[in-house]
Parts: sequence; C-alpha cells; structure tokens
Amino acid sequence: MDLHKITPWNWLRREGSRERPLPQRSPGHPLLRWDREFDNWFEQMLGDMAWTTPAPRAQPSIPFRPNLDILERPEHYLITAELPSMEKRDLSVTLDGDSLTIAGEKQDVMESEKDGYHYSERRFGQFQRLLTLPADADGEQMNATFHNGVLSLTIPRHEPHNQTRKAIEIH
Repeated sequence: MDLHKITPWNWLRREGSRERPLPQRSPGHPLLRWDREFDNWFEQMLGDMAWTTPAPRAQPSIPFRPNLDILERPEHYLITAELPSMEKRDLSVTLDGDSLTIAGEKQDVMESEKDGYHYSERRFGQFQRLLTLPADADGEQMNATFHNGVLSLTIPRHEPHNQTRKAIEIH
C-alpha cells in the first residue's frame, strides 16, 4: 500500500528544526518589569492627573508569524501568506532544494504614532516560515505575487521521479 496517497504531505515538518531564532524581549525581562512597576506607581500616586502611557501590547512575547494557506490542485500548489501592512520590499522568498523559506520583517508603526493608542494586538518583528516541498512540486517554475498584503506562491506540479524499490544483496 502506498501511504503517500492516503496521508497528506507535511509541509511544515522542518519549520521547528531549522527555523533561525529571532531576537525578542521576554515580558519577564527585568527592565520591562521595572518599567511596568514605575508606570503603576505613577498611576497610583497621581490618579487622573497621570499622563498617558504608551499603549500596552497584548501578549508582547508572541512574535509575528504570518498565517499560511496551502491549497493542492491537480496542476499546481498555491501557498498564500497573510502579510497585512507589509510591502514587497520587506519580504524574501528563497528556495534551497526542497526547502522554501518565506521571511521578512513587519515594522512597528506604533513607534511613530504613539499618541492616541490605548491598546494594540498587532504583532511586529522579523519572521520566517520554512516549508518542505513535496516531490511533485516544481520549485524552479514557482511564481510569486504580492497584492493587498497577501503573498501568493504558485508552484506547478510535475510527475515525481519514480523511486524504485530494489533488494540489496548482502555479501
């Protein structure tokens, strides 16, 4: 029985193993804790007279990681990545053998627009998604487009190279 016909391809099998670590601050970092304590102290002391503090981030330790959709059609695969508020120049797509890397950096817009923010759930920072192409994907003929914050990668399919089973004689 050919298990490849009944089990889906694991596109993300290498993502955890070769993903490069990206710098990020832990919410438990001593300076961040001290900053929060200082802000709380001022709020308690001054009450309503306290000035507005920068907008708190929801779960600041979770880095930006774009969502992916992977669609399989008889003639091609289609991978789409949601990259809102990003520009084409902020992205890179590379192919190394059967490893496809989508990487980039989403800039933090709050730094230049601090005034008026009360709360922010948007994620920012560097990201990298590492996918493993199946044997029938023709990565050399891949086409990439970026429109309205969505990266679309179309990868044509071809007949996979026949892997023959061969008994090896033991000497």
